[in-house]
Amino acid sequence: MILAGVFLVAGVGAGLGLARAFDTRSEAAVAFPSVRPEPPASLVSLQDSFHAVAEAAMPSVVHITTQSGGAGDVFTPEGVGSGVIVSAQGHILTNNHVVDMGPRTSLRVRFVDGREFPAKVEGTDSESDLALLKIAAPPGLRLVPAVFADSDKVRVGDWCLAIGSPFGYNHTVTAGIVSAKHRRAQMNLPYQDFIQTDAAINPGNSGGALISIRGELIGINTAIISETRSNDGVGLAISSNLAAWVKDRLIKDGKVRRGYLGVMSYDISQDLVDELRQDGLRTVDALVEELGLKSPRGAFVVLVQPDTPAAKAGVKKGDVILEFNGEPVTGQSDMLLKVAQVTPGVKVSLKLLRDKAEKSVQIELAERPPVDLRRRRR
Repeated sequence: MILAGVFLVAGVGAGLGLARAFDTRSEAAVAFPSVRPEPPASLVSLQDSFHAVAEAAMPSVVHITTQSGGAGDVFTPEGVGSGVIVSAQGHILTNNHVVDMGPRTSLRVRFVDGREFPAKVEGTDSESDLALLKIAAPPGLRLVPAVFADSDKVRVGDWCLAIGSPFGYNHTVTAGIVSAKHRRAQMNLPYQDFIQTDAAINPGNSGGALISIRGELIGINTAIISETRSNDGVGLAISSNLAAWVKDRLIKDGKVRRGYLGVMSYDISQDLVDELRQDGLRTVDALVEELGLKSPRGAFVVLVQPDTPAAKAGVKKGDVILEFNGEPVTGQSDMLLKVAQVTPGVKVSLKLLRDKAEKSVQIELAERPPVDLRRRRR
């Protein structure tokens, strides 16, 4: 990537030199304005806004270096990442994959002003790829926790800034827009709610901040979709609402306990049509009509695990879950997140569609059993 850039610049430089050699006009004949025009006030205002947001947000973002095998007299970094300060007590949120290097991993955190402190892992959640660190803040150290935005209110097209340590260049700021919301990716993560952005995200940005133009945290930068393993304009950040929910539980308990229903479901989509393979059902519209829906919404149950809350409540294969605790269910991922955010042991209500008729059931959720995602092929 670097070589390609060097060759491109060299080629342009050579071309300019050759052009000058054949240009018979003198440099004096080229007129340059003596006074440069002032940029429009709106552009200056936008530039000042970016500067103000970056300046205000950077103290909340940290550079993380990792070393496996335990701390020695000399700390030699082996990996880099980013993190976001989330409490005045020294809690820092980052990606689990940044710190998941074994029990003897040593961590150091560097602030934008250059101060550096050791950190320890307070809790991890591999199923959302988030981890909570904590530094032993010395007396008088002022921390600037990030302000969490409501990511559900973020709009596609909104300006945003990504702050982190791409390729180890700490506290780098890039700009872009929110390209999409509620994305899922081909990752071994059951709980996904990504904001997509074209702000440049590269290796080392993981765990850093995606900031709105108001300076609020809208996401934790996590992944890129790329054929080159570097920025191709498709970056993914864990939504701030999901990150805040996980953060609160890691601070309180050091782990995340999730509600468990015991079903496998699909969106009302072409994938479901292909999965069912029923005669005459070749399109989503045909499936919607067959089910008695008004639109392709809800979560279609394709499997009910035996001896689970769903099985005990009478949920059946072929049911469409329309509502969870009185809130509409837009799809499989939406339902999974809604279930997960209920404390195990709490009773919830489901509105189902079965044989074109609505049915309500009460279910006491269990605790979701842990899943070792490291055993899955990445």
